[in-house]
Amino acid sequence: MEAGGSTLEEGVHVTVPQDLDGPSAGQSAPAPAAEWSYASRIAFRFLFAYVLIFLASYSAFYAPFTLPISVASRVFWEAVVSWVATHILLVTPPPLSSDGDGLGHWIQLGCCVVFAAVTTLIWSIADRRRRNYVHLATWLRVIVRYAVGIAMVVYGLAKIAHLQMLPPHLAKLVQPLSDSSPTSLLWILMGSSAAYSTFTGAVELLGGVLLFNRRTTTLGALISLGALVHAVVLNLSYDVSVKIWSMSLLALTLVLVVPDLRRVTDVFVLNRPSMPVVFPPLFRRPKHNRILFRVGMACLAITLALRVVGLANGRGSQYARTPTPIHGIYDVESFTLNGAALPPLLTDTRRWRTVVIERSGMASIRLMDDDITDYLTSVDDANGTVTFLANPDSTVTTAGATRWAYNPRLIENRFDQALKTTADAGVTLDFSTSDGGALTLHGQWGSDRIEVQMTRVDESEFLLLSRGFHWVQAYPFFR
Repeated sequence: MEAGGSTLEEGVHVTVPQDLDGPSAGQSAPAPAAEWSYASRIAFRFLFAYVLIFLASYSAFYAPFTLPISVASRVFWEAVVSWVATHILLVTPPPLSSDGDGLGHWIQLGCCVVFAAVTTLIWSIADRRRRNYVHLATWLRVIVRYAVGIAMVVYGLAKIAHLQMLPPHLAKLVQPLSDSSPTSLLWILMGSSAAYSTFTGAVELLGGVLLFNRRTTTLGALISLGALVHAVVLNLSYDVSVKIWSMSLLALTLVLVVPDLRRVTDVFVLNRPSMPVVFPPLFRRPKHNRILFRVGMACLAITLALRVVGLANGRGSQYARTPTPIHGIYDVESFTLNGAALPPLLTDTRRWRTVVIERSGMASIRLMDDDITDYLTSVDDANGTVTFLANPDSTVTTAGATRWAYNPRLIENRFDQALKTTADAGVTLDFSTSDGGALTLHGQWGSDRIEVQMTRVDESEFLLLSRGFHWVQAYPFFR
């Protein structure tokens, strides 16, 4: 058989990366494939069914062209998850959507496996005489390439823009290290170094872009595999709540790597030559392949362009939006309660010790006994008042806020929603500031009248933010 001007001997293993277009110029179509073993056919049926079911379940990630699938999938899975939780697990049905690996997502993942197994059984009975699935394997490889490629590009761009792991916010700077969760520590590690975030993002971006071309699929899959192994290990080690999604992307990448594993081993391990690869077309007619290629590239370009626009808007929301006027870290210098000044005793359960107001308006008040209460704030700069409303969402604390600490619009919306759902209208205090960074709050706080005089801490003096980079340092700088 001739391929690209070289003769392929019988018995030589050849892998077949595919693309949306047909064979290259001067390249003949592949010869009929041999019959697959029974185990190979069963494994492929399960893999094909599982990948399609799983990607349909997460199709919202690939919007906008997958929106019809996403809507139908959501309706279907909400019913399935509710039924499984009620009748099998005997628990209250969990929400399907959560910012992490909620019970609903685990039920969904388990059902994907069950549905794929049932599909495999039916398929094996109905199509037991099929010799191989070379053509379906061609389609599956293309689908997986672009699914993984889009995900890698999106996450890579988010890291390059320093949007996935944001810089340490104010409450995190004053939180004791022992009070931080492992996930929060990982976010500090990544967020405190824009260079490291950019590097990891560039690796992910490179791997994703290479997957969009059939000739560079193997290289892109290997780079993506390394990046995803790193991400999965971090997620497991630091208990990050995206284990399902990251491990699934890693598994999909292995689907791309395994067919080329023998060739890679021959070249890089055994120091043996590898023969050229044959690229079979998706359709027999070249015209159909060209149409599909152009439509696919247009959809890919639009999908990625929308993601880039979203990231640009996100960067503006996190970094460029005007912060609340009195944001900062404040040490309480004096605290007057009903006309009496309270000394700074560590056993006092009423005197304030530290007040942190984030750029977004999230706030926390630490008492002398280290008890912390989180608030949403609304600042009326014209009238010199600030309203404190107890944060109704215990899952988003000020110290663990990350992106919630930077975007004032998010907190404005949450503040308004909280006012509608609770009878508590919050506590409004008058405030005044001075050029030296002092902030004074006074007014009615519950049943007491308070006056709090505070000085602002210069956050740029924190070592985590000010240390910088040094070529010359005689000793490790551990602090």
